[in-house]
Amino acid sequence: MEIKINNLTKRYGKLVALNKINMEASGPGCIAILGPNGAGKTTMLKLISNIIKPTEGSVLINNINVSDYPERALKYLGALIEQPEFYYYLNGYEILRFAAKVKGIKNNIDEEIKRLADLTDIKSYLYRKTGTYSRGMKQRLALAVAMVGNPEIIILDEPTFGLDPRGMAYIRDLIKDLSREKLIILSTHLIYEAREVSNRTLIIDHGEIKYDSIKNDNKKRILVTFDGPFNGIKSDVIEDIKNLDGNKMIITPVESVSNYDIIYDLIKNNVKIKSVQEYDDLEEKYISITS
Repeated sequence: MEIKINNLTKRYGKLVALNKINMEASGPGCIAILGPNGAGKTTMLKLISNIIKPTEGSVLINNINVSDYPERALKYLGALIEQPEFYYYLNGYEILRFAAKVKGIKNNIDEEIKRLADLTDIKSYLYRKTGTYSRGMKQRLALAVAMVGNPEIIILDEPTFGLDPRGMAYIRDLIKDLSREKLIILSTHLIYEAREVSNRTLIIDHGEIKYDSIKNDNKKRILVTFDGPFNGIKSDVIEDIKNLDGNKMIITPVESVSNYDIIYDLIKNNVKIKSVQEYDDLEEKYISITS
């Protein structure tokens, strides 16, 4: 399961929606794409899914060009793009049956629908007309449609949009489970969600990838709150210390050093520690990149 994106560009007249994007990813795992409205997230996912064609560049799925050989390439892919809508007079079962036939599934369709209904927890309203569905119900059904045929690559555009907190937690847990065996690429506005479900994060702004966690500085850091004066220390296990306002500091350990070693070293240097926690500066990066 592999995606290669080469100089991917999409222009609408003078508007450049996506500008020479390059990325390679192989699974299993989950990639989260963060960015403000209009940054190019959905455009990128539409190009991967062959919903729109690139102005320049290419997308390869398992070394098959999506634009040139869509039927061959897209058999490996399932997608939920933007906010889903369905024929209001069809029920969920009928929608999934239709999707299975489009995917070329001829045998055991009912077994596949049962698997998907169980997986996405839509059993209780599977036979209701979709015109009566709430936004969250439609979102779950769309996720089931994306997984018809058990594709090895799944594209998700804001998969928890419209769900209540319990539904959001369920879908996040499902994505984490799926990413153990599949390659998941999802867009989200929620930094917490990106942290929670992904092992790689991209930040897109103005049609360009401005941050990629596997290429940029992604060292482990800890946030230490202390009590009393702090005049600096000499340490063989600390690479860098950044003092924050008040009584906090961000510590970058030497590679492979445990938090226990850091705490022990601070205590040796007479630092009175109140608390220690993992420090994630993804929010700071996002704000600095998109401001």
